[in-house]
Amino acid sequence: MLVLQSFAVWCLLASDLQFFATALETCKTAWFDERNVSSNGDSELLSDLRRKHWTKICSNPVDMEAQTVSGVKSQHTRNTFHTYSASEGLVCLNSEQKGRQCYDYKVMFTCTGQFCSECRTRWFDHDDPTGNGDFEVLSDLRSIYPREICPQPIAIEVQTISGEPASYTSDTFLNYDATYGFACVNAEQRSKSCEDYKVRFTCPNEFCQVSEQCRTQWLSSDDPSEEGDVESIFQLLNTFPDQVCVNPISIEARSTSGISAEHTGDTYLSYDATFGFACINEKQSGKQCKDYEVMLTCPSDFCQGCRTRWFNMDKPTQRGDYETLLKLQMLHPSQVCSKPVAIEAMAVSGVPAHKTGDVFQIYDASLGFACVNAEQPGGKHCQDYKVRLTCPLSFCAM
Repeated sequence: MLVLQSFAVWCLLASDLQFFATALETCKTAWFDERNVSSNGDSELLSDLRRKHWTKICSNPVDMEAQTVSGVKSQHTRNTFHTYSASEGLVCLNSEQKGRQCYDYKVMFTCTGQFCSECRTRWFDHDDPTGNGDFEVLSDLRSIYPREICPQPIAIEVQTISGEPASYTSDTFLNYDATYGFACVNAEQRSKSCEDYKVRFTCPNEFCQVSEQCRTQWLSSDDPSEEGDVESIFQLLNTFPDQVCVNPISIEARSTSGISAEHTGDTYLSYDATFGFACINEKQSGKQCKDYEVMLTCPSDFCQGCRTRWFNMDKPTQRGDYETLLKLQMLHPSQVCSKPVAIEAMAVSGVPAHKTGDVFQIYDASLGFACVNAEQPGGKHCQDYKVRLTCPLSFCAM
């Protein structure tokens, strides 16, 4: 009997632990407003929303919230809902209202499991409730940790700093969604003080895809008019702040006319990723170095500041695969900055470009990416590539 009782207690504890673990994994999406209110009413069905935003909403939400687009909670509008559930979404029909019409609604879902955890940031605790409250605002957090948070998270989780899910506290929240972030106002609490909270975000999976490295623009901080052309990492960092990594993996140099440094006939005092590139005039047979520019290959963390989505505009079925910056800017003008800081390229199979064995005609942030079939060894074709760009932080703040 004692054994059975112990087993029962163990099962209850295990069940409670499992429930608590599941609760910790819940996260809230952004708000969605797919349809405007019409003569019939408003409809925000889960099936319709997932058809358009399938990467941003889990397939089986555990909860749903609704507000008018002006921010009034659904329970305070006095509308009657034909459908209101996490499994179906929201439907409000004008024909079912008494003396009023349906408002225009937006909905937000609570998800759990892998949807929350697949591409997730660390916890952030930027504010505390000593002033007006605790404000963990996405725009503030991205300005402080630009390389650690994606521009458009698909979900957010909030806990007290002791680890209790926000939904378990007695606090009420001014904001709690993946678009804005989190806000708890002291004056709105019965105790007149919010708990101290931390937040973390779920990002699109592509934010966590690691290409291992990225390449900068071609950069020139010097010319050979005096002692020679010195493109040191130190000098590049000072001349091009936020456009150069401090720990490059490799460096390429070419003349400003586009001739690879190895083919100019010049000799170099230095040509490595530790110091940079240096050509001294008096060491040359003609007593004059060419004018050089360099491109750096940087670790992947350098690329994570203000990063675009992946683009795949071309296929290698004809001449090759051309993912050029000019074409990207023409097709996606609002999504691509005019002067990217860095570029990443990856085969659609997930292999980083530098590991495919292909030869690239262009691969830099100034021009984009190009792989030409005729230039590949052994007569093979280029693989199919996708690219994404790192833009100045100001581009993501717009």
